[in-house]
Amino acid sequence: MLDRVSIPGAGDVVKSASILIVEDDPACVQYMSLALGGEFSDVRAAASGTCALLEMEARVADLVFLDKRLPDMDGLELQTLIRQRWPDTRVVFVTAESEVATVVAAIRCGAMNYLVKPTGPAALLSAARALGRLPANGIRPDHAIAEFVGTSRSAVQVRHLITLASRSDANVLLTGETGTGKEIAARAIHRLSGLRDKPFVAHNCATTPSDLFDSEVFGHVRGAFTGADRDHVGLLSRANGGVLFLDELESLGQCQQAKLLRVLDDGEMKPVGSSLTQAVWVRFMSATNRPAQEMIREGTLRQDLYYRLAGFEIPLPPLRERLQDVPALAAHFLGDAALRLTPRALELLCGSRWPGNVRHLRNVLARAMSVAGDGEIDVRHLDLDPAAAVPYPAGSPSDLALAGPVQTLKDLEAQAILLALQKFRGNRSRAARSLGIDRSTLRRKIQELEIRH
Repeated sequence: MLDRVSIPGAGDVVKSASILIVEDDPACVQYMSLALGGEFSDVRAAASGTCALLEMEARVADLVFLDKRLPDMDGLELQTLIRQRWPDTRVVFVTAESEVATVVAAIRCGAMNYLVKPTGPAALLSAARALGRLPANGIRPDHAIAEFVGTSRSAVQVRHLITLASRSDANVLLTGETGTGKEIAARAIHRLSGLRDKPFVAHNCATTPSDLFDSEVFGHVRGAFTGADRDHVGLLSRANGGVLFLDELESLGQCQQAKLLRVLDDGEMKPVGSSLTQAVWVRFMSATNRPAQEMIREGTLRQDLYYRLAGFEIPLPPLRERLQDVPALAAHFLGDAALRLTPRALELLCGSRWPGNVRHLRNVLARAMSVAGDGEIDVRHLDLDPAAAVPYPAGSPSDLALAGPVQTLKDLEAQAILLALQKFRGNRSRAARSLGIDRSTLRRKIQELEIRH
């Protein structure tokens, strides 16, 4: 349905694009060249990473179709070199490797797409045509999803789902407890999608009384009711052609849900007091704090509305189920502040249950930064009850299972260092500053913990 949104100049960008295929299988090169050659006049090929770099030196390509396995280097390594030397060149992986970890690594390094062999001509052309929906300085996926820090399986899965959801215009339903980052996820999907230059309108359904729902969502014309002294543009009109994000969907009554369903089915809406019907198209992103299937069973969520809103469903896990990500999240929230967490403070953070999830952690650290001043953040600076925390890493086996697979402060320290090094792309001086230690201490820790980066 992206064809409903006009993208000025897209055809010109695609028509003049230069494409480089990096693939050591001659048959595959011939197949891809034939698939792309009918629409793109400048299609070249390189059989190795070294040859690809020489081709790029001779004439920079706009788009590189890249195999993961090359005879002289790994495709991810070549992708990194391309991004460093030619940051405006886009990369699409075309490979037989479909493991989630590999896909995520490629996307996080800036790949525009990841296609698994065998790949049909339509998929190749679609990936190439996407150049027309990307500005020259488009947002890279690793930047857009930087808020979802962590190496736990659930954190990696969320980043992967966000990337996948951004590649279509299907409606998205985000589920999870308060504070897990549902709106952040919706905005990340929008920033990565072809609608990034279109409106993103966010609304919390719980803040709108039922008698004002029609006016807020559909708008109204002057004189529609007492007090309507001017026209009011509703949420749907403001988001037309872009994204409407509806938070706390569970707050809507059956009547309001039926009216939304009508818009989804007909693509039309009528402002209150108007006799004219207006065509409207938006990508709906919705969020609920409760499991959708549970609300359907209770009768608080219409099943037909769920099916239309959940074209792509993304569950966001509570923080207590991924406590191994707390050190990385803490480093992310502390940023470049000249502060470091003491081992006791880190242990308390990792053992807390976080009823308010990631937002709760962020607020606790924000307060700690304001009261600690310079130097260290200790237990006394954290607005947490040590008695309510699960002992970590000490404790019963069941406690450790709840806390996640990371079971020692040594592991947590290594993870925090690795995340800092990744964040600053191997720059040890900046990584050390972000961790609150000097460069020599960081070097010693890397050796002691046998960290490879």
